[in-house]
Amino acid sequence: MTSQAYVSSFAGRFAATCLFVFMSGLALMGCLNDDNLIGENCYDEILNNGEELVDCGGPICDPCDDCENGVWDPLEGEQWVDCGGPCEPCGVHNNGILDIDAGEIGIDCGCADCPSCAELCGDGLLNGNEYIDNPFGIPDCGGPECEPCPTCDDEILNGDETGIDCGGSYCEDCSCLCDCTNGIQDGTEFYIDCGNNANHDCGICESEITWYNSGIQYFGAATASLDPTTGLLTINGASPTGANVNFSIAPPVDGWENGYNVLLNMASVPQTADFNNPAAQFYTTLFGGTVNVSINYINYTEDAGVISDGIVVGTFSGSVSDALGSLTTLSQGSFQVLFP
Repeated sequence: MTSQAYVSSFAGRFAATCLFVFMSGLALMGCLNDDNLIGENCYDEILNNGEELVDCGGPICDPCDDCENGVWDPLEGEQWVDCGGPCEPCGVHNNGILDIDAGEIGIDCGCADCPSCAELCGDGLLNGNEYIDNPFGIPDCGGPECEPCPTCDDEILNGDETGIDCGGSYCEDCSCLCDCTNGIQDGTEFYIDCGNNANHDCGICESEITWYNSGIQYFGAATASLDPTTGLLTINGASPTGANVNFSIAPPVDGWENGYNVLLNMASVPQTADFNNPAAQFYTTLFGGTVNVSINYINYTEDAGVISDGIVVGTFSGSVSDALGSLTTLSQGSFQVLFP
């Protein structure tokens, strides 16, 4: 065989081989579809399968390395998050200690090469300046940067309390803090010294209203309703002598809140204030005058558009007019009314 023939034969075999590989590749590509693709797995470098970290943890993958899970595991010997003990040694700005000599103004924060202390208010760790004013050692609260920590004497339902300043992980059980005579809404009271828990240990809260007009004090029963669609609050009060008041109040932009004040006058329609004296003389802000109503406390339950288990407490004062423009004054008004 001549060299030329050998070269020609080799070139032919090479070309045939290349053509075979190319056609085989096309055939394999044509076979790929959603049924034979490799599914999610523990080595695809994607956070899936319920993994805690990429390709580890969760229901099917191997557990993650404790030194890389972003959690302080003191039972594993870590001195702080993912460092110390079996892990790499902790750096001076990653050791859970306030290192003033290293320039820190809070635990692991505030120095030239540290995060600001405010950045640590959402990491789930007790660091930064959170240890200040933090009686229970709750992460991410306290100090000058983070939100105030819940306490058991701030008269607010916060933290994981089940009642105001009681229950939950840190406070005493609510059954131990039901004082029905102290003039404070505490324990599980629905309002001040009334409606304590489902058994109403402090007595059921009463609906009542009182006000002055022309030197006479009126008091009596009251009702309230709240339109779940418009949020319009209606309060009615009637005295045994035949005098009555009526208020229609629209909610603030962000919904009902404690401490809301509103002026009812001719410009506030459909919000109005009305008054009938015992002689059946009718006065209203539709004719003139202005009445200031303060919603000091409002609380209710709404389920499928039905308002229940609610109470509204507030004060009112001002003037209303009759059809001839004659004004009369309503003063020292207050109400505590349950929603039906």
